[in-house]
Amino acid sequence: MGAEGSGNWYRFDKKTTTGECHSVDVRNLHREGLLTPGHWFSLRWSRAGRETGSIKGVVSRDGQPEQITLLYRHRSGPSGEWEDVQEPVALTWTACNFGGARPWFVCPGAGCGRRVALIYGPERYFLFRHCYDLVYESQRENGMTRALHRAQAIREMLGGSANMTKPFPERPKGMHHETYWRLREE
Repeated sequence: MGAEGSGNWYRFDKKTTTGECHSVDVRNLHREGLLTPGHWFSLRWSRAGRETGSIKGVVSRDGQPEQITLLYRHRSGPSGEWEDVQEPVALTWTACNFGGARPWFVCPGAGCGRRVALIYGPERYFLFRHCYDLVYESQRENGMTRALHRAQAIREMLGGSANMTKPFPERPKGMHHETYWRLREE
């Protein structure tokens, strides 16, 4: 009991994480000014310098609620036939407290319709993470790994290296001594 391969980390039926999927973020599209009607955009994903996917999109507003049509190619498995996919994803906007509006995708999943900022594409369509039962990478971590990542984040926040073999960074100018020592203890 407790030998290598006995825990959840090595299971073949473990859930897919959001980091393993391509995603489209409506906040980034809005920030880049790409959500104007009739505007085309393209996104590319890469891992380790190798392109893993790309997608095109067009924003339309022709008599119906504003939407983005995602255009991409998909195949089921390595030996499957490529097929062209045109997926319409509705947009909705909410007013912000100090003016302006915030965009949201309306998940196109059957019976979902949630307002979301990110949609993921591990399969044929881009949907909300709950529709695909995706989890965050941090949900797979054990306590020791989580603590290590927290310690590395604190070191980087203080202007040092995430490398645990390097000396702990000095207190940044302007940071309260109490805050620095609390972070150092943590």
